[in-house]
Amino acid sequence: ALYLVSMKQNPQPSDCSDANSVCGVRCTEIDLQEANMFSWHSTVHAAADGAGNGGGFGGGSSWTGPRDWSLEEYGPNGRCIDTHKPFQVEVSFLTTSSGGLRSMDVVLSQVGKHCHVSTSVGANYGSLAELSQSLGEGMTPVISYWSSNNML
Repeated sequence: ALYLVSMKQNPQPSDCSDANSVCGVRCTEIDLQEANMFSWHSTVHAAADGAGNGGGFGGGSSWTGPRDWSLEEYGPNGRCIDTHKPFQVEVSFLTTSSGGLRSMDVVLSQVGKHCHVSTSVGANYGSLAELSQSLGEGMTPVISYWSSNNML
């Protein structure tokens, strides 16, 4: 996973923090990429919202969240993104005319493919002001590795 957290602004200093309180400390979190070769999710989280607002594909057979594209488009031998090969990731933070966060847009593309997959998250999320403030104050990039037997 590659994500941003408002670790510096957290009133309880910790070596790790996120919106799900994994290490016992909650903070604003922006998941640029939580993925494997079968699934991809990008999510924005207010400090008190572990679920957040996200988009992508996958998450296991019981997942009821977003499915913005299909396994035929993204995955091993995918029509748009073949996860056996390198691909490009573009993440954009779109802003309002006053500089606040409007959405986080993610586009995955691959050389030689004539299609791409994309998602836009946060546009209807009620905590964009909190996320805008955290981005303005500076967020810490974090890379983590985790796994599950049920990632789809």
